[in-house]
Amino acid sequence: MNAVIQTACEFTDALARQHNVKTTIDLAASPDMVVINKVQIQQVVVNLKRNAIEAMQSCERREMRVATRLVEGNLIRADVADTGPGLSDEVKARLFEQFATTKPHGLGVGLSISRSIIEAHKGKIWAEPNPGGGAVFSFVLPLAES
Repeated sequence: MNAVIQTACEFTDALARQHNVKTTIDLAASPDMVVINKVQIQQVVVNLKRNAIEAMQSCERREMRVATRLVEGNLIRADVADTGPGLSDEVKARLFEQFATTKPHGLGVGLSISRSIIEAHKGKIWAEPNPGGGAVFSFVLPLAES
């Protein structure tokens, strides 16, 4: 999983630099073996990172943290945290609905597709406030049986 996330981060490094976003990567989960479609999980991570970059466009502080860790013994958790404006309760309630968007040119399908991908992999995806300001989008996937 860490290698898949690292590759997804490389896909968006140029975009982050272009928007003056400082990215910290902390892929600490070990073991990190999962049974996944790599391209689909990369798509989820790229989508979450692009959303975070866009959310921070009008912010002075632009920091993103991408991290993994083990939780509950048999799950790997991935987080994409930003220092953007955060999520209102109204937006948060509709985040993962199809065609729900806050972007002027958004289609409102990225998070809906991401949820479908994560759920197809027997995982869960959600968003919560970032304690330092902004939002954290997280998902968990089951570790492969050893």
